[in-house]
Amino acid sequence: MTVPAGEGEARIRAILARRSYRSFRSEPLPADASAALAGILSGAPSLFGRRSGYAVLVDDERAAELPGAVMSGLVGKINPWLLRSRPPAFLVAAGDSSGGLRDGERHWYNADASVAAQLAVLEAAGRGIGSCWVGGFHERSVAEVVRLPAGHRPLAVIPLGFPAVGPDVPFSLLGRGWDVMTQKLVSGRRKPLEKIAYRGRFGEPFVGPGAVRSASRGVEGGGDGGWTGIGAPRPCSRFGDRTIEPAGVRLLLECARWAPSAENSQIARHVVVEGREAVRALWAAAFPEAPEPRADELPPLALLELGAPFPVKARTREQPFFLIDVPIAMTNVLVAAADFGLGWQAAFRFDHVRAAAHLGVPRDHQVVAFLGLGEPVEAPVGAAASPLDQLRVAAG
Repeated sequence: MTVPAGEGEARIRAILARRSYRSFRSEPLPADASAALAGILSGAPSLFGRRSGYAVLVDDERAAELPGAVMSGLVGKINPWLLRSRPPAFLVAAGDSSGGLRDGERHWYNADASVAAQLAVLEAAGRGIGSCWVGGFHERSVAEVVRLPAGHRPLAVIPLGFPAVGPDVPFSLLGRGWDVMTQKLVSGRRKPLEKIAYRGRFGEPFVGPGAVRSASRGVEGGGDGGWTGIGAPRPCSRFGDRTIEPAGVRLLLECARWAPSAENSQIARHVVVEGREAVRALWAAAFPEAPEPRADELPPLALLELGAPFPVKARTREQPFFLIDVPIAMTNVLVAAADFGLGWQAAFRFDHVRAAAHLGVPRDHQVVAFLGLGEPVEAPVGAAASPLDQLRVAAG
C-alpha cells in the first residue's frame, strides 16, 4: 500500500506527508492559509465543548519575538535552530490551568489543545507549510509574548513556514544542517505498526494487509493543488451497520503511527476492538453506570487509546506527554476517517481501570481515550446523548 493518490484521500496524504521541519523560508504565510488555520482553530472540538485548551495562530510582529522567548530559559536552549530559521508564524497550544476541566491531576486542557493544534498542523501540511512541535521552551516568556490570560499555560510552540529545501537554499549548521541531522537521528526512529497497535487485546500485535511506505513523505513547500482543507471535524450522533475493511483499519492506524511525539518516542498505543458485540463488552466495562446501549450507539470499530511508559514523563508535572501525544495521534485518525466517509465519537471520561482490565492493559500504561468509528447516521429525534460523545464542538 502506498500513500493514497485519489482526490478523495487528500487528508490521508497530508497526514502521511507531514514531517517535522526545522528550517524555513522567510516568506509569510499566504492570507488564505492564515484564514484557514484560524478557522480550524476556532472550530476545533474539545471535551464537552468546554475549550479548556486551545491553540492560537501567531503570524504578526509577535512571531519575531517567539524564538527568543522559547530560548530565554535553560530548557529552551535545546532548540538553537529557532534563532537561525526565524519562521514567519507559530502555533501556540495552551490551556486554562486554573479553571479548565480536570480530573484530579489530569488537566484535560492538554488534550483539547493538542487536538486543536494538530488539526492546524495537518491543514498547514496540506498547503505545503512545514511545522515542528516544540516542547522545550521558557514558559513564562512564551506566555508573555502570546499574551495568554492569567492562569493559562502554554504546552507547545509550533513554528510554521514553507520549508527551506532545494538547491537554492544555502547550507548552514543551524539551518538545513540541523534539519537533516534531526531527521536522521530523531525522525528516523519510527516503530513498526505491530509494536504500537494491538488487535482485540493488549499484546496481540495488529497484523493487517498492506503497509504504507514513507518514501513520499515531506511537504517540500509545494502543497496539494487540489487541497480543499481538512474540514471541521465533528462527531456523528449514531453509527450505521457498515463495517470497515481490514486494509482501511490498517491505514487509519498508519495515520496514527506517523503522528509527531515527544522525541519521536511514539508512546501512543492503540487496542483495536472490532465488531459490535466486542465493542459492547468494552462499553460495559468503560461505562458501567450507563444504560444498555442501543445498537446504533455502538460503533463497529473502537480504539482504546493508551500512553506507554517513557523515561521523560512530562513537559511539566501538569503536562504529561501521554495527555499530549496520544490526542495528537487520535487527531490523525479522526481526520483520516473523513476520507473513508466514517463518523466518530470520542470519550475521555470513563472507567479507565475497568476498560484497561477488560483488554489486558498493563498497569504501567495510561488509558487516555475511547474512540468509536463507523458509518455516520442521524440519531432518533429526542434521543439522549451517548456517553461516548464527549469530544464536541462548542455551541455558537
